[in-house]
Amino acid sequence: MDIDTNRSMSSEAAEYLRRAKACSEAAERTTDPEIREMLLRLVADLTAAALSAASSGSTPPKPGSPSCAACARLSGG
Repeated sequence: MDIDTNRSMSSEAAEYLRRAKACSEAAERTTDPEIREMLLRLVADLTAAALSAASSGSTPPKPGSPSCAACARLSGG
């Protein structure tokens, strides 16, 4: 997944995209198809949140939130 977080965007949107990239990389590494599917759903949700944050200025996911915790747990982090 090629995501350019250096472009001009809100820090919130950039944070969502960084997390989406981490989930995408974890999905590429896993051999479990169910885990891969779950991670790819998180990528889609985080990417949508980034688009929303970029247009509305919402806040990034907080450490320990379901999407952050799931990605960290599934990626072994």
